[in-house]
Amino acid sequence: MMPLLTSLSGWVGVTISIGTASLFGGIFWFFDRIVWHWPPVLKVLGFCNVNGMWEVVGQRLNSDGTTASEWTGQMTIVQTWSRLAVVLKTDQSRSTSGPASLSREEGVGFRLLYTYTNEPEPNQPTLQIHRGTCELVFADKCSVGTGIYFNDQHRLTFGRMQLKKIVSTRKESVS
Repeated sequence: MMPLLTSLSGWVGVTISIGTASLFGGIFWFFDRIVWHWPPVLKVLGFCNVNGMWEVVGQRLNSDGTTASEWTGQMTIVQTWSRLAVVLKTDQSRSTSGPASLSREEGVGFRLLYTYTNEPEPNQPTLQIHRGTCELVFADKCSVGTGIYFNDQHRLTFGRMQLKKIVSTRKESVS
């Protein structure tokens, strides 16, 4: 393995130090999984910890903005410093996130944007798999949030959601 790394490093023009790479990897892992969500670190970095379980109340809306139907669910957000994953479970379906990002907006709070794939439960024959986009805004304390969602041509629906944090989790990985 070392001869391969040595030849690659010579070809790229960079010398690779296994010790330095290991040290960096260990420090990054420690910060990414553990340190970033300590309250003093969050405050200094101006970041929000949305990791945990959330109670969700949603409304599917008509084109005129009136409520077509209401639904409830539970959202799990698994967050490290470098990654986010979102899963929303309702009685009718399960949504899992694709790309996600969290950013701070002065005067607004924190904005979480993500795409998702929704898979209906087998007992929901009128629903089909669809994709969508969701935008959630969390107040500065990150214990409540509001948001909007819309779906692709396979569902053609949109709506709003209110979130309330149930419990924080400290999962070590995002799959």
